[in-house]
Parts: sequence; structure tokens; C-alpha cells
Amino acid sequence: MAKKTAEEFRDGSPEELAGKSPEDLVDLYLRRSKKRETVETLKQHARDLRREMDRQGLTVRKVWLEQRSASKQHVRREKLEGAMAAVMDGEIKTLAVWKTDRFDRRGMAAIGTALDEFDRRQARLFVLQERLDSSQPGTRIVFAILAERAREEIKDLTLRVTTGKNAARTAGRWPGGRTPYGVRSPRGSGHIEPDPAEYPHARRIADELLAGKSAMRVAHDLERDGIRTRDGARWDARAITRMVRSTAWAGLLPTKDRRFDEHGQPLDVWVPSAEPVRDAEGNPVVIGTGVVSPGERLRILALIEARITKMGGGSRGKRPHTTFLGGIFSCPHCGKGMTGSGSGSARGLMYRCRTRSAYGKDACPGVVVRAPRMDAAVEAMWLSHVSALEHGSPGLDAIVRRWAVFHDVEKEQRRKEVVAGLDAARARRDKLEHDFYVEGMLTEDRFKTLAAEQTAVIESLDLEAAELAREADLSVFLADGEALADAWAESTLADRRMLLGCVLKSLTIVPARFPGDRTPILGRVVPQWVA
Repeated sequence: MAKKTAEEFRDGSPEELAGKSPEDLVDLYLRRSKKRETVETLKQHARDLRREMDRQGLTVRKVWLEQRSASKQHVRREKLEGAMAAVMDGEIKTLAVWKTDRFDRRGMAAIGTALDEFDRRQARLFVLQERLDSSQPGTRIVFAILAERAREEIKDLTLRVTTGKNAARTAGRWPGGRTPYGVRSPRGSGHIEPDPAEYPHARRIADELLAGKSAMRVAHDLERDGIRTRDGARWDARAITRMVRSTAWAGLLPTKDRRFDEHGQPLDVWVPSAEPVRDAEGNPVVIGTGVVSPGERLRILALIEARITKMGGGSRGKRPHTTFLGGIFSCPHCGKGMTGSGSGSARGLMYRCRTRSAYGKDACPGVVVRAPRMDAAVEAMWLSHVSALEHGSPGLDAIVRRWAVFHDVEKEQRRKEVVAGLDAARARRDKLEHDFYVEGMLTEDRFKTLAAEQTAVIESLDLEAAELAREADLSVFLADGEALADAWAESTLADRRMLLGCVLKSLTIVPARFPGDRTPILGRVVPQWVA
């Protein structure tokens, strides 16, 4: 069977066939056969219509084959538009379709409008299966009835599909579709598991992202080693980011968000959401084992977000800062950021005005400061300022909160989940009280049972929320000058920049009064503290 199936795939790519078991090849063959069968069915319909037109003595000018939905308002049917345009322009006088619901499934209003246009141009709509001719008297009412019946059938089909998907989500089952790279969903299992062929490469991607590599750098390394995507394409930063954002990559049940046009109308476009499906208590629904743990996924997303600058409705990548005050220190003349440069020169690393460097002295007089002097001065000011803050002050609280978020992403995410679960449980309890006291829809025993269940959920989440709110008391530690200095010395550059930003609104420097001004640097630095 494997040999026969492989022969059927003589037009397939080697990457597509490599490493697949006979069962996988058969499954892939059946999926392709189904697509070919659909096309063959359409072609057969066209042949039936052509024979009918020959019988009527008409010449076929053009054939339109379309596989897009005839029931959705937001779906643009380009083939139907082309056929209608041919009628409007007078190129054809008869438009023949195989069945009424293949022409339109949006009800009598849509098909009535189309028939009005046919009447104005003395053209006709012919339907083969129902043997309808719009040029004959009394057929409009039949068209209307068939159109409404097709519309109701689509509603029933939509309800069945939606109900099935919702049931799969409620039961914590994979709803179907394409899994992210590195995981698979065995047919009929309803869960996901690591894909033996893809998992080693996917885990490598995760480890390199956790180590701080950019998505672009990881993509370049994969290309260098000849590793391609599931479809045989080259890796790029967008593909890696899209994979990481998929909740299924962490073994969680995914959800999708629908796109809308500029008028607020729904489009037939669904994009994966970065948030998983949650149960009644706000916990993410687990559907198997992914490439990474939920916590690892959150840390990777946080690292990716740190490399992105939001601009208007989109975003662009940015290079991580390699200097302590780059982007924090601003020019006293133009107010723009100062950047570090010249690390390999004889004078050493300097902070320079970005505007002056880019546009010249006519745009800004600029200022140049030796980076080591400036860094040491700001470090001393920060240590002195934080040590002088009292326990419980806004500045120390800001440091504690930012430090907790930055270094414990999982805890922060769980805190958000608990808050969401609390809101949902309280809303359900309020709904129960309304149904019982106002609407009278519940018996007293039923109300007491359901209310007790929701109260127990709320009490449990309240306890967890209180535990999560009991953050490490870093404020006492940071108020100790000696311990603070030790912690600062052991911190990474990213940690230092984050800690500085917790209590510092802005930082600039007074320009030198004259060349060779020996005013101490601490006397020229102008910080604006949060507290």
C-alpha cells in the first residue's frame, strides 16, 4: 500500500513524503483525493450545463467555476461578480447555474435583486436541477422559496458546526485544523502531543529564544543548518513568532479572534489569539503536551515583546540597548534620546545626541558626555535615592511590582487568570440571584445548590489572589544600602535599566559652561524621580 500511495504522489515534493509512515501517506492521499473530487464534481456540473445549453441551441461563451461560500455576506465571490458583470454589460443574455443554492444562499432579498437586474436587461437566469427559467411567468415565487430554503439549510449547518466546535472546546478537545510546528494531534484523539520528527527542532527554537536570541537570529541559524518548516519553506522571524504565540505550542486549547472590515462587518478571516480557552475558574484548558510549558511560552513572549516598538497600528523590531543609559538619557537642547557610540575609539564610549549625530549641528547643538562618568554618577544617585526612600513609598512599591512582573512572568499571568476567574464567578452568582429573586426561574433548592457552588469557587479564588498578592518584601531589602549595592553589582544590564526606570521619569544634564568645564558630573546631572 505504501508503494502504491507513493506512486500516486509522484508529483509531491521529497520533503513532503520523507519520514511519513504508510498510514500517513494514505491519509494525505485521501485528503488530496477529496480536493480533486470536489473539482471533478464542479467540472461534471459544467458538462451537464453545456449539454443543456446545446439542447436549447445556445452557444456557451464562458464557464465560471467557483468554490467560495454562497451564504456569507462578507465573502466576496469574484466568479459570480464576473458572471453578473457579463450580464450587466450585455455580453450574455442567459446565465445558467446547476442549482439555485449554488447561485445564492442569502435568501429572497439577494436573489430578488439579481432577478430585477436580469429583467431590466431582458436576460434570464436558468437553473438546471429545478428546471427554472426566470423569463417564464410565475417563477419568481419559486426562486424566492428555494432561496429561503437554502438560507435556512445554511443556518442549520452553521449551528451544527458551531455546536460541535463549542462541545469540543468545553470537553477540552483539539477542535481540529493545523497544529503548530512541533506538535501533532492523532486522528480522533482530541489531544496534542509532540511530533517525533519536528519536536527536536521546535525545542531547539524554544531553548534559543529563552537564551535571549532574537527570532531573526534563530531563523538564520535554522537556515544555515538546512532546517525548513513543515511545508518545506524557509524559516523567518514572523513564522517563529506566530508559532510561539499559538497556545497549542504549550499544550493549551487555542481560541481564535475574528477580523472585521472598516465598517465593522465580519470577515471570513480568523486569526489565532494569544490567549487560551479558559474554564469556569479562569484556568487555561490543557489538551496535551506541547513543545514548551505555559510558563516558558510566557517568558518567550515577554522577551519578544521587549524587542518590539509599537508604531501606529503596527510594530517594528528594535535592537536591544547595549549601554546603561541609552534611550533613557536625553539631550538638554532638543529633548531627544542620547545614544552610546565610539566604544572602539581612543576617547572610549561616549553618549551623544541622536539628533546632532543624524542631522548635524544646525538641527541641535548637541552634547557629548563620557559614558563611564555618566554611568557611575547615575548609579550613585540611584543607590542613594532608593536607600533614602521609606518603607512602603510609591518608588519602592513600583520597584517591587516591576521586579515581580519582570522576573516571574508565570506568577503575573496566574494573577491575571485568578482576577478574570473571580469576575466571571461573581457575574454568574449575580445572574443566579437575578434569575431567582427577579425572574423566578429557579426553585429555592436549585438556587441554593448553584449559589453554594459559585460561592465556594469565589472563596477559593479569593484565597489564591491573596496569596499571589503577598509579593516578596523587596522593599526592606532594597532599603538596606549594603545589600542594595551587592544586588546592583550582581544585576544584568537589563535588570539595571528596568530598576532605574521604576523610579526615574527622566534624566538629562546641564550643558558645560565652557570647553574644559570641570564641574563635577553629579552637579550637572538632572534626574526627575517618580517619588
